[in-house]
Amino acid sequence: MIKKKGLMYAVLASVLWAIVNPVIKAGLSYDMSPMNFAGLRFTSVGIILFIYTWHKGMWEEIKANKKLFTLLITVNIFLGYAVFYLGVDLVDGAISSIIMGTTPFVNIILSHILTKNDKLNKHKIISILISLVGLLLIVGVKGTGYSINGMGFVGILFLYLNIIFQGYSAIKVAEYKANIDPIFLNAVQMFFGGLLLYLSGVGIEGYKNFIGKPFGFYLSLGVLVFVSVFAFSFWFMALQDKNTKVSEVNMCRLINPILGAILSWIMLPDEKPTFNTIAGMIIIVFSLIFYFRGKEYFEKKEK
Repeated sequence: MIKKKGLMYAVLASVLWAIVNPVIKAGLSYDMSPMNFAGLRFTSVGIILFIYTWHKGMWEEIKANKKLFTLLITVNIFLGYAVFYLGVDLVDGAISSIIMGTTPFVNIILSHILTKNDKLNKHKIISILISLVGLLLIVGVKGTGYSINGMGFVGILFLYLNIIFQGYSAIKVAEYKANIDPIFLNAVQMFFGGLLLYLSGVGIEGYKNFIGKPFGFYLSLGVLVFVSVFAFSFWFMALQDKNTKVSEVNMCRLINPILGAILSWIMLPDEKPTFNTIAGMIIIVFSLIFYFRGKEYFEKKEK
């Protein structure tokens, strides 16, 4: 019997999210703008989940929990993904990978600041520092470095805003007392948040036709819809588990760079395993074990 089912759901969500970035790039290559594409993706997910979770008293449930739903629609999906796509557009790909890789660390610090029962301690801080080393080894920083201009710094700010928006939303979902079906929760945020994104995209980027595109576009969209249907639902299940802390859920997101590197080796002919990436993976696995078991180690040492 699994004591913390939330960790299992967090791992499943992280595994699914690991395949998203290359698929987004593939979809955007078919003359599709970022906010149009994101809005189309999330609205489609919302429609599918609404069909699945449609029930009597649904609108009353949304009204009764309007604060939580408004937060998820505006902050988690609309603002979170708007600044994410803007940020990715303004900075080098390697830099954005490093910034987004720090998501668990930023969210753990947010949990420490905003929650009463999820504070940092000695073994957690050590584990975070170890995993940061592993992350940098996997992502890789070229010796020549990257020049970041003024707009690049704005892009980095946008990426960190994305992390903060989504981290704050995760904490609020975990704290919310009402017993709301996580799949229904996902349906509402996806449909209305996606619709906001799409309409804003049409207003800012102009309308991008999505009818009559090549098969590759619909394949990319289909994969992203599939991931969003399940990954966000698993994520809410993880956050709603009373036995699992938000910081523990976020540490599971360190699986993303590991799987991302493995997928790059499989999908991209120019990408091959290196000593740094293998070492980084081993270090991150060790840091995860230490994060969840380090408390026992320190308690034994003090006896």
